[in-house]
Amino acid sequence: MAIERLLTGSMQSQLQDLLSTEDLVIEAFRDLVKDELKSHIRSKVEEDPELKAELKEAVGYYFQSKARSIYAELKATRAATRLGLRLLPDDLQGEVGEALVTLFEKELGDLLEKAL
Repeated sequence: MAIERLLTGSMQSQLQDLLSTEDLVIEAFRDLVKDELKSHIRSKVEEDPELKAELKEAVGYYFQSKARSIYAELKATRAATRLGLRLLPDDLQGEVGEALVTLFEKELGDLLEKAL
């Protein structure tokens, strides 16, 4: 029976299954360690109201800066698009502009549907 497994390759698949189970155990252990660390950090933050307020303020600043960065990128993209349209021959500007608007409307619609 063992020779048949060896010849058919099923022993190899059993070894791979065993190893993938080991990977799963290691991943689960990492998740448990992360959860413990998160719990410990949360308890330390909850113990110190001043630290909690400081962290909350820092996170607020962080998200505001990310939002401003995205807004700046959008404005730069808009300016680059307008420049690109201006570089086109007059007879193509309208057609390409309408195609871009249609594309952005579809993408924004999809994005809003996912968000809501």
